[in-house]
Amino acid sequence: MHPNADTIAELVEVIWRRRDLDALDRFWSADCVNHAAGPSDRRGLDALARYHRSQFAAFVDFHAPTIDIVQQVADDDGVATHLVTTATHGPTGRSVTMTSMRFDRMRGGKVVEHWSVADQAGLLAQLQA
Repeated sequence: MHPNADTIAELVEVIWRRRDLDALDRFWSADCVNHAAGPSDRRGLDALARYHRSQFAAFVDFHAPTIDIVQQVADDDGVATHLVTTATHGPTGRSVTMTSMRFDRMRGGKVVEHWSVADQAGLLAQLQA
């Protein structure tokens, strides 16, 4: 496996499954840009921590039952990761399964830019069922 892919796999384990936000600077550069966040709050580790807290509040058990890495593709500075996540949506109490793709640009073994695309239509259909 590529070292950058290994880093993202470990990030998923530590940040998303364990919810260890104290480890953000282990995986992300101080000047990181999280394009998955709103346009006014996407730069730096503090903004990144706020983003993760909002996700953890919406999905109360991201860390368990599952976050599965289906496939990863990596090159010198990029990693594409296909994920399938099962979690409980906090506001409704419904169990949902989400498919997503995350794209990370790396520098020096840390994420400097992140994008993600999730199946929002599939998520909404599960929440309305």
